[in-house]
Amino acid sequence: MQDDKKNIFLTLQYFLNPHHIMKYLFSLLLLCQIIGLSAKERVDSILSVLDSEIEHREIYYQQKEKKLEDIKQQFRYVKNQQEKYNLCNRLFNEYITYQYDSAYSYAIQTEGISHRLTDKNLSIQADCNLFYCYLSTGLFKEAYDMMRSIHVANAPDSIKSEYYQLCMRLYSDMSSYNEGTPFNADYNKKITLYCDSALLYTPDHTFYHQKIEAFKFSVGDNEKKIQMYKQMLNDYDVCPHEKAIIYSMLGRMYIGMGDFEHAIYYMALSAIQDIRSATRETTAKKELSSYLYGKGDVLRASRYIQIALEETNFYNARHRKMEINTILPIIEKQRLTLIEERKREVTISLAVMSLLVISLLVTLSIIYKQMKKLKTAKQSIQQQFNEISEVNGKLQESNEIKDQYIFQSLYGKSDYLDKVENLLKKQDRKLKARQFNDLQITHKEFDIKSERENMFSSFDQTFLKLFPNFLTEYNKFFRPEDQVILDEAGNLPPELRIFALIRLGVTENERIAKFLNLSINTIYVYKARVKGKTIVPKEEFEEYIMQIKKGI
Repeated sequence: MQDDKKNIFLTLQYFLNPHHIMKYLFSLLLLCQIIGLSAKERVDSILSVLDSEIEHREIYYQQKEKKLEDIKQQFRYVKNQQEKYNLCNRLFNEYITYQYDSAYSYAIQTEGISHRLTDKNLSIQADCNLFYCYLSTGLFKEAYDMMRSIHVANAPDSIKSEYYQLCMRLYSDMSSYNEGTPFNADYNKKITLYCDSALLYTPDHTFYHQKIEAFKFSVGDNEKKIQMYKQMLNDYDVCPHEKAIIYSMLGRMYIGMGDFEHAIYYMALSAIQDIRSATRETTAKKELSSYLYGKGDVLRASRYIQIALEETNFYNARHRKMEINTILPIIEKQRLTLIEERKREVTISLAVMSLLVISLLVTLSIIYKQMKKLKTAKQSIQQQFNEISEVNGKLQESNEIKDQYIFQSLYGKSDYLDKVENLLKKQDRKLKARQFNDLQITHKEFDIKSERENMFSSFDQTFLKLFPNFLTEYNKFFRPEDQVILDEAGNLPPELRIFALIRLGVTENERIAKFLNLSINTIYVYKARVKGKTIVPKEEFEEYIMQIKKGI
């Protein structure tokens, strides 16, 4: 009981994983989309579902292994022989479509247990198990001998029904195996005979009764058989394994009618149900592979035949291996031919692509060189434009400065000349009046120092008019305690006047000294004192001064 709970938990944990849920939803959506599609679209859709189920087939096989292990655990510890027989028979039924060797082992064990129980009906059932084993692996001689050795005259109807159904399958498989031989007609008669016998012992209005009736028609009209199989699917809730058998029969019916689309569709459905029921003893994938090869879908045919061979090897059905190995080389040869053709196409495509890439690279190289030249030319033009703009800016600034100072100079000189003229007139009058003592008084009225101060003040006012932000920008080069301000009259300090002249383009110390009426050494001292306080590099200080913009 504990193991059952554990297995249930593990199974739920696996299937509730979001990744797996998405896979199953994908398959379900594909199945839903098949409804209402054209025949070709339905085939493509169902093959997509089959591909998805093949990819996840290990999930179903793991479930099967868990189920088998649970039954084996019970079988190991049960003491009662009747219960042991039931569990052994159950294991046989699970293995008969999954793995031949294990099924045969449990068939032998059911036979041994039935002998110990001295129950004739159980012995017949055990013999039927062996009969089924021989059929499943293609041992027709052994199956025929076993059939002849089983006597069901006094057996229950259920065993008789099972026995005659096995006889039906024996002659059906032998008919398929010997198709085209003189024995085929005789085998078909035996199939009909055993179908009639099985129907006698199978309850009416049941799935198995209709299944046998449909099987009996397998030597008759295809359209009638198709209707019967489809009706069975509508009337009964059929397990996946039985669905797989019915879909396989429908596929064969349609291929017999030359309808490849429906044949592929139903054989794909059969293969899907085989995977979901973990059935390894199957012909659906092999038949589907053959149909697809006939339609030209070689790659899918190759994949399905390889999976069919894998499952056949696992099951160990000898006759299935022979059937697969008959068509496998044909499909693989065609697949290899197709691969070689695609390789040639790819080689040609790569060669063409290589030429195109080389051409493109050459073109890009030429374009790159031209773009590089164009970029260089553009940069050169831009540089020249910037230089011209800068020169124009400087010329414009210089002209504005000159205009301003010319106006200021003319105005100042006019005023100065008026003063000189008035002084000369006074002196002339004094000389004519021979008032020599008053000449000294008139000379003192003309104060050169005051006139020079007026000139500096006029210069300062004109400069600040041209560079209204000069003082603010200049002070940014110093710490707060070293910053300068204008005097009460709004004039520049002497050291600041030096750098005002430099900003105007007067950089020679001799000219600065002459204008300011100072010695050259005094100019050097002022400059050194200012540069000693600045927070910008000393050697670049004058460059910083030159970068101060003129006012707009």
